[in-house]
Amino acid sequence: MAGFIPSTPGQKSSDTENRSKKQSILIIVLVALMTEIVAFEFTLVSPGLTDMAVDFQTTRITLVMTIPLLVGGVVVPIVGKLADVYGKKKVLLSAGATFLVGTVLCATVASYPLFLVGRGLQACGLASSVVCYGLIRDLIPSRWVPLGVGGIGVGIGASALIGPILGGWLIDTFGFRSAFWFLFAYSAAVIIAIALLVPETTVRIAHRVDYLGALLLGLGASALILGANNEDLRTVSFVTGIALIVIFVLAERRIAQPLISMSLLARPGVWMTLAIAAAYGVLNGANGALLPQMLRAPSIPGNDQSGLGLSALGYAVQFGLPQGLAAAACGLLAGWVARQHSPRLAMLIGMSGAFIGSLLVAFGLVDTTGATILLGFFMGVANGFFYASSQNLLIEAVPADTQAVTGSMKFTSEQVAGALSSAFLGVIIGNYVLMINPTTGQPIPSMQGYHYSYFICAAAIVVAIAVTLAMKHGRTPATGGLASGQKFDTPETPAVPTR
Repeated sequence: MAGFIPSTPGQKSSDTENRSKKQSILIIVLVALMTEIVAFEFTLVSPGLTDMAVDFQTTRITLVMTIPLLVGGVVVPIVGKLADVYGKKKVLLSAGATFLVGTVLCATVASYPLFLVGRGLQACGLASSVVCYGLIRDLIPSRWVPLGVGGIGVGIGASALIGPILGGWLIDTFGFRSAFWFLFAYSAAVIIAIALLVPETTVRIAHRVDYLGALLLGLGASALILGANNEDLRTVSFVTGIALIVIFVLAERRIAQPLISMSLLARPGVWMTLAIAAAYGVLNGANGALLPQMLRAPSIPGNDQSGLGLSALGYAVQFGLPQGLAAAACGLLAGWVARQHSPRLAMLIGMSGAFIGSLLVAFGLVDTTGATILLGFFMGVANGFFYASSQNLLIEAVPADTQAVTGSMKFTSEQVAGALSSAFLGVIIGNYVLMINPTTGQPIPSMQGYHYSYFICAAAIVVAIAVTLAMKHGRTPATGGLASGQKFDTPETPAVPTR
């Protein structure tokens, strides 16, 4: 690769700062469309969980949502580091190609284990949630970065809006596999557009990828999930999982360039943001895996512990539509709040919405169409404000040459917490069975399990709010990274650092 012209730390290249408004908007739009894949692989799929459970004859259907969260939590930090070394656009396109392979597998296989393998490959698409934020920071003028991040929030909100409705219609009309075929077509078109129209970033930093750390974290989290889902192996799996995670933490302290940087983690602005992300991940994992089943559970007249009996499209209209509208609006609003006031204030607004939404389910208040719409609204507020504010908090906390690393750390915190949450809370749901569906043979869960699960989610959000209130970082208007210092256009260094 050609070398880069050095510039003063804290400044972007003149080409970037002088990029036209039209070019900047094009980049933001295409990057936002790419990040929609992250939400689409959940929102398009979640309305069909009950259909998948019947088709694959499984009671472990929450794994459909757990597997990509778990695999993504391990793989995405590696992808983030590779993006810093070899270029964000190049690595993003490679991850996108792997995602397409997994999507085709999900659309075609008849075996549930192979289907889960496809979901694992789809986790590579989650890399866009880390890499695309870095592209925004690297490629557009600093003054546009907070609004660019908010624009990505709009994209995520739009996919949260469109995904359930489109997925619900496809699933009700053509079966759940049609959602994966649509996802393949959409993703392929966006990946081609990114390849042709978005420039590569010149920001580089040498990294050595911590594959051992990724292996330890992945095996540790997997052992905990196995223990949650297998009563016979519960004790040995929990002990093994905890031991592996302890070894992971100890090993990370001894590695010069670990999967999770302890030196970066020591910064209050970083570890507090990661703690909030993990707490929110508990709720996010529950929303993805549990809410579709809760709202689509059969309605039994005279039984207040039965579900609403929504179809896939009904779930999309009553929950997905208000959630998506709120998330799309709040993603952009959060960018404005961060720029005019502070990203910390935006985070507080988002966590307040998350707390109210959790309590609605916990107290059993989601039993009518109006209550379902209200739940979607509050969860949408939480999504829109969380994703925009958390990224702006990290952008303000660290220089550009560690943006992808810290972004992947946040992603790992959120996704691993979400994977563990969906697995453990899914077990709670399974312990409260109302009856067996005489038509499908599938167990119908009691709403009591969902109520207990969302009390746990509410407790996690209380932790997030407490951390946000204690945070000294992010109390001033967002600068787009200028406050944290930029290290752009430094001479390229060999990507073979030592431990």
